[in-house]
Amino acid sequence: MLLDYIKNWKYSAAPEGQQPFEKVFGLSKYGLCSSTLIGAYDCIVVSQTLTFWNTVNTMSYWVIPITAMCATFASVAYTVTKIRGKDGYANYFLASLATGGVFYQWQRCAVKSHSFTIALIVCSMLKKHSDFNGWKPFASDIKILTQHTTFPIDFSMIKDPKGRRPWQ
Repeated sequence: MLLDYIKNWKYSAAPEGQQPFEKVFGLSKYGLCSSTLIGAYDCIVVSQTLTFWNTVNTMSYWVIPITAMCATFASVAYTVTKIRGKDGYANYFLASLATGGVFYQWQRCAVKSHSFTIALIVCSMLKKHSDFNGWKPFASDIKILTQHTTFPIDFSMIKDPKGRRPWQ
């Protein structure tokens, strides 16, 4: 029952400025899952931790900051929406800046945090643009995802004497 309840918590389930807990938890669950996978990869492949406390240290290095960045983005976007009283690009811009601050506190490198913040601003603006205009940045058509080629032109130097195959 709890898993069904957690599955229904999504960031985009409610309009901006409503249901703050669901938005924070809906975004943080993706951060928790992805950072757990990153931390497990680091523990097994990169760091090759042998003791329990080394594993906890390595996992917490990834899990806590990434989950905190997701929660920061959702909570700042909600707060700015409530303060401004309208939904717009500025909400995601300010949320991205706040998340970049959390990233800087984690990494302590200005160049990395600047690059991360700029990339996050671009991605969040694309997300907000797609919400406003109904534009989908990723194709949802299954046929497009299963095509082996997107070019219908044969670039081979010597043509096949049997002609085009059915899969071409």
